[in-house]
Order: sequence, then structure tokens, then C-alpha cells
Amino acid sequence: MTERIRRNAYTGRRKRGGGGAVVILMLLLIVALSFGGACLWQNYDDQNGGPSQSVSAPPESPDPESQDPESQDPESQESSSEPEKEESEESESSSEAAAPAGTNYGKAVPESARVNSDYFDDALFVGDSVTDGIQAYAIMKNTTVIAHTGINPETISTKEVIRTDDGSMITMLDAMALHPEAKKIYIMLGANGIAWIERDPFISSYEAFIDQVKEQHPDAVIYIQSILPVTKSKQDGDERYANSKIDSYNAAIQKMAEQKQVYYLNVAEAFKDEEGNLPEEASPVDGMHFGPKYYEKWFEYLKIHTAEG
Repeated sequence: MTERIRRNAYTGRRKRGGGGAVVILMLLLIVALSFGGACLWQNYDDQNGGPSQSVSAPPESPDPESQDPESQDPESQESSSEPEKEESEESESSSEAAAPAGTNYGKAVPESARVNSDYFDDALFVGDSVTDGIQAYAIMKNTTVIAHTGINPETISTKEVIRTDDGSMITMLDAMALHPEAKKIYIMLGANGIAWIERDPFISSYEAFIDQVKEQHPDAVIYIQSILPVTKSKQDGDERYANSKIDSYNAAIQKMAEQKQVYYLNVAEAFKDEEGNLPEEASPVDGMHFGPKYYEKWFEYLKIHTAEG
């Protein structure tokens, strides 16, 4: 009896030990299958570009504050800053291109890029007999000339000297009003006034005329041209036309242009010789008026001195 009990006890322990081994083997098998399945799934994802969610989801925007500037590629930093630099330079260039060359009214319009003759298509040339020569010599046929011999700053707004198509007479200012399309107005007055009009009333009358022109053509670019020099023979024969006096009037005209904020053109410098006179060969008859050659000099000067660039 005792022997049977001991044998049964041994057998029970052996049975219990065999059951534990089976459990361990099953667990190991389950782990192995799980690991193998994971590897197979990972390999499938790698071959097919990863999970579908990562493909369709938009990339997250990096937080600029969390990025270390020093860790970025220097070439990448340089290339990313170049467009901003180019855009800045382009804006500056556009700003400069838009600004008129002669916005400093206190100085004569400086030399600028040369324009073509069509620049004067919408221009008015206003003045006395010197200006009248533009149409007399057909120097610039595409422009409009409103001029009259003997006109001066005191009479230009009041004296009826322009004949209209219906035969009536009107002032030069009224004639200018018939051309509202004019975008540039070139005025030259003084050759017929410096001999007998004192400088202060001369400038006062000129200022009043400019005010009227600005009101009449508010969108036009207005150029006030200097009085032209005379020949040495002319000034020696009549001191009222001395070039030194003309220069003093021109200085006052330039100051007036600054105050009225219109452009001053120092056309006289294109006509003066080394001594500051109009060359004798330019005006051998009266020392003031000249022929086509000097009108061409005049317009060549205007083409390279524009306030609009």
C-alpha cells in the first residue's frame, strides 16, 4: 500500500511537470508567431511606401521658433534670402524709376536720358518771336506753338494777339485753354521785357501768369526756360540787353520757378560761347534771333533735359 502511494505521488509530480512544459512551449510559439507577423507587416509597409495615412496627410509646418538657425544648411539660408534681396532691389529700382529727375525745383533740370521727338507730341511752346521761330522754321512739326512777336510777362494774359479760326482775336492764355490735352508746357518770356521792365515787376507778372497756367492745366508738366543770351555786338550797342543783366533776370526766374514748383530749364547754357555770349555767327543781323541750326541746338538740349526721364 505504501509503495503504491509513493508511486502515485511520483507519477502525479511527473504529470504536473509535463503540463507546465506544454504551456511554456505554447507561449513560445505564440510569441514567435506574433514576432514573425510583425516582421512580415513591417516589410509589407516598407515595400508599399508606408502606411496610407502618412502619404495622404499634409506635412506639418515647422515651428520657426523651434528651429536652430545654426543647424540649417548655409547654402539653403543664402538661397532663401536671395529672393528677398532681389525683391528689395527691384522695389528700390521701381521707386527710383518713378521719381521725376527734376523734383528739386531749386535747381535747373539736370541732364537726363535722351528722349525722341515724339516726346513733344503733347507739348505746348509758349513765348515771343524766339518761340515763334519753332513753327517758322518747321523745326518740330509735331508740337504746338502759341507765340507772338513782342509779347512779354505783362501782356501775355491781357493782349489779344492770337487769331482764331472764326477770325476773332484772343489772348495767348485763352489760346492755351484750347489745348486741354497738353501734358507739357514750355514757356520762354523775357527777350522783349528786360530792356524796359524792372526785374521785380517783371517777376511779379511772370508769377501771375504761371499761376494762371497751373490752374488752367493742373496735370501738365510746366517748364520755365531761361532768357537766351545776345551777341557781344548786341550788348555793346545797347546796355539794356547786357548778358550780365540777362543772367540776373534768369537767376530771379529760377528762384521764382522754385517757389511756384515748376521746372527751370537753363537753355541759355546751350547757346553761350566761352565768354557767355551768343556767338556772332548765330545772329549776325540783330544779335538776338537765330536760324535753324540753333533751333536744332535748342531742341537737342530739351531732349536730354526732361523732368520725367
